[in-house]
Amino acid sequence: MKHTDRPFRLLGAFAALLEDHRKDFDGFVRDVENVRFGRTALDGQQKNRLRYALNNMGLLLIDIQDCIKSGMYEGDELDVLVQTKNDWLDMKRRVDDYMASINQIEELTERVLQPLRVS
Repeated sequence: MKHTDRPFRLLGAFAALLEDHRKDFDGFVRDVENVRFGRTALDGQQKNRLRYALNNMGLLLIDIQDCIKSGMYEGDELDVLVQTKNDWLDMKRRVDDYMASINQIEELTERVLQPLRVS
């Protein structure tokens, strides 16, 4: 086994577990939606979950893009990868909008509370 074979084996394992990765991605989106729509309070633990979700969504997007670019897949397999990537990009855009709203509210709250903290 060559050292350069490992990335291709890892990409193959990623593609073989694509259905699991889809479920994970959906769960990450739900974590953000739960905060944005008030189902989950925005506390320290939830902020860590959001960070975890955003980081892992980014990694999944990189991995699927690498699978597509690798040349290892064609036909229906490639179509499934491309469609999944497009679906994930759409969901990520939505998550980015939710996060912008969450960040805006957090920043406003910090500004409003700043005078109380000073006194």
